[in-house]
Amino acid sequence: MAQQIFRTASIVIVALALSACASTFRSNVTSFHTTTPAAGAKVVLVPIDEARQDSLEYRQYASAIQGVLERSGFVGARENTPDYVIGFDVAVNDGREKIRAFPGGFGVTNRYWHSGYAWGGWWNPNYPFGGGFGAGYGGSDITARTVYLAELRIEIREPDGTMIFEATAETESRSRSLPELVPLLAAALFEEFPGENGKMRRVRLDLDAK
Repeated sequence: MAQQIFRTASIVIVALALSACASTFRSNVTSFHTTTPAAGAKVVLVPIDEARQDSLEYRQYASAIQGVLERSGFVGARENTPDYVIGFDVAVNDGREKIRAFPGGFGVTNRYWHSGYAWGGWWNPNYPFGGGFGAGYGGSDITARTVYLAELRIEIREPDGTMIFEATAETESRSRSLPELVPLLAAALFEEFPGENGKMRRVRLDLDAK
């Protein structure tokens, strides 16, 4: 029995290690829309915050998002001739500590846990339902790391200002570098565009295939 528990724990740890090394990007995307822009629609991209109009940083983000739009079938237009105006904004928070505990050693110890809180045992976000057994004679290996929540917001409006689409893509990352994250968030947001109205979808991008 002890050998079986040890073997199971080892498999779990290896699987987690492999998933951490996988070339994937995960994002939660939520969209709302009244109509879907026609294929080949001409668009112009602008920051939602007018104070960012002259920002070199936001020009870089706009260029990255524009590339995703073109791959999604949109066509860049001059400012006075668009079918739609696409506004965007980006943000990243100050981060939080994320703790992960991995069973270690040999034997059985009764543990109780819940996502975000620990009750007399170790905390493990991979088991969110509470209650269970952990294997280990040497206790648990606990690691802490800082993760950041990055967000991309998109609005699509008709030239008269009527909004027809809005969406948010967010992801947790160990890096808070928006120049690296914005192109990925944009790709996730326009994956399966426009998406089911009012529903959050979990998007997983295979970076090796991009």
